[in-house]
Amino acid sequence: MALRCKRAFSAYVDGRPRVVKTGQLVPDDDPIVKGREASFESVDAHLSARRQRVEQATADPGEPRDLTPPTPASKSASDSKTPSRRGRSSSK
Repeated sequence: MALRCKRAFSAYVDGRPRVVKTGQLVPDDDPIVKGREASFESVDAHLSARRQRVEQATADPGEPRDLTPPTPASKSASDSKTPSRRGRSSSK
């Protein structure tokens, strides 16, 4: 199973420096994981957390859709003023 790095870090593994970047996938039996388990999460856990944040744009088959249009935002006092008619003469 693969693990996803939650925050970047560097460490020595087998006497050599190694950098693991945020979002990088590593096998769960990789020596970099040992003792640093808090810096990793399972890919399944990461994906399920992302799915919960995504809004569904369409209804599932058999589900009714809400077709009520959104209510318009109320106009402020400055928006409701009649526009001025500059540049036109009022005499005829």
